[in-house]
Amino acid sequence: MVAPSFSIECDPAGPFLHLSLVGDWNRVIADRFATEVAGGIRGMIAAGALPGTFLTLIDMSRKNILPQDIATDMARMLRPDSPSRRIAFVVSGSLHLLQARRLCESEGRRCFPTEEAARQWLFAD
Repeated sequence: MVAPSFSIECDPAGPFLHLSLVGDWNRVIADRFATEVAGGIRGMIAAGALPGTFLTLIDMSRKNILPQDIATDMARMLRPDSPSRRIAFVVSGSLHLLQARRLCESEGRRCFPTEEAARQWLFAD
């Protein structure tokens, strides 16, 4: 079992948001993640980043499958009116891919096997 953790890197100039999720998540870590992501987004907007223009990379390659209730909460965070124009998911394995695809049902969201491929797509304009 891998301890649950995450990292959040915000670059308002990009505007780029890089989220890394690791391990076995429970409600406590999921709630903390949601709170910290919201704070990061508010900080990016306060620094001049425009909502609707963010490029977001979510690295789930070292994350175990999300429990259903947490996956539902994650889907709410990634709703079509989120501040992100594009969201790229880095996943490992077929189960991750299946779960991430449920989060990618909106335009501007895709899954990738590597961070390099995800970044190429995100910044390809």
